[in-house]
Amino acid sequence: MITVDEALAEVLGRVTLLPIETVDLEDARRRVLRQVIQADRDFPPFHRAAMDGFAVRAADVSLANTSLTLVGEIRAGVWPDRSLGEGQAIRIMTGAPVPEGADAVVQVERTKSSGGSVLVEVTAAAGQNIVRQGAEALAGAELLPPGVRIGASHLAVLASVGAIHPSVSARPRVTVLVTGDEVIPPGWHPTAAQIRNANGPALIALIEEAGGIATEAAVVSDDPTQTQAAIQAALESGCDVVVLSGGVSAGDFDFVEGALSDLGVTLHVTSVRVKPGAPFVFGTRGRTLIFGLPGNPVSAQVTFELFVRPALLKMQAASFIARPLIEATLDGTLVNRSGRRNYLPVFAVRKAGRLVAQPIATQGSGDVVAHALANALAILEPEQTQARSGDVLTLHPLSSFLEA
Repeated sequence: MITVDEALAEVLGRVTLLPIETVDLEDARRRVLRQVIQADRDFPPFHRAAMDGFAVRAADVSLANTSLTLVGEIRAGVWPDRSLGEGQAIRIMTGAPVPEGADAVVQVERTKSSGGSVLVEVTAAAGQNIVRQGAEALAGAELLPPGVRIGASHLAVLASVGAIHPSVSARPRVTVLVTGDEVIPPGWHPTAAQIRNANGPALIALIEEAGGIATEAAVVSDDPTQTQAAIQAALESGCDVVVLSGGVSAGDFDFVEGALSDLGVTLHVTSVRVKPGAPFVFGTRGRTLIFGLPGNPVSAQVTFELFVRPALLKMQAASFIARPLIEATLDGTLVNRSGRRNYLPVFAVRKAGRLVAQPIATQGSGDVVAHALANALAILEPEQTQARSGDVLTLHPLSSFLEA
């Protein structure tokens, strides 16, 4: 067995970058940016009113309750047709250009207007409620670097500079194979000895969350010929990654490792000192990455999170490929007698200004319900056999934590 860190290094060291492609702006969400995005003009491109009110000269309202002559109105999207003179005010809307001569905006709630005049009830300082031209970014400034995973806020930046066809990484094409005589489709009624296919839907969702395009083949029986044929078809499909679940242990009906070797796959990892998920296999054939995950659903999801997800993100040239680890105070007890690094389900919640991790009772690597209730995994190192209430632990956050 090798450590988690050693296994991850083996995986990431064999990742090849995917090519660059151009997409429409509406299709760019969750894609990884492969170009520098620069400001095409100053942001804002003019001195902008930060709120509804009146554009004034600060010198004219150095005293409260000053009456000014109202000489016009400026709406957002309309360029001022006049400058502001001494003793004058112009009604202005949020986002509108500040007229020449004005150096402050007084919010409308602090004024009273009547006829052709406005009473300013407060004093104003130069620059008040005005966003200066170029204060957010100057023309030519870098707004977004390559490697950003495009989200809603990034889409807003792209749209603001007119980058409607951004350059992004191609999406990894991933084939999912689920092995096991006992596995049936989710819509079927199982016999006493059968289980529904939980790994297929879960792995496809995890792949798509990491930016990949997933294709699930039929469930593969525990037969050496069928196993090899299914893997061969996947390798010849042109996909970038093959993800298998099940058939990677040392049992009499575990044929994945042998089939991979027979098909010319070079195996770099065959087991990892981790719980859950010790029987983890990683290999390559050419540029194609092959991952053999355990059949137990929690083991499959945890090893995907630790090894496959970072590989998919690195293939796309993402700047951040690992979850940001966090610390939390344990509210309960956790036990680790595995002699391996253990990832245990917890629910992390903020209480009284600190993050608290509450253990979730689990029956092990087949307990999909406990894993579904967790929003993070508490990490116990091999030498740490127990953690008690009040201990500060390192957590590996899951998507449910980061998206809450």
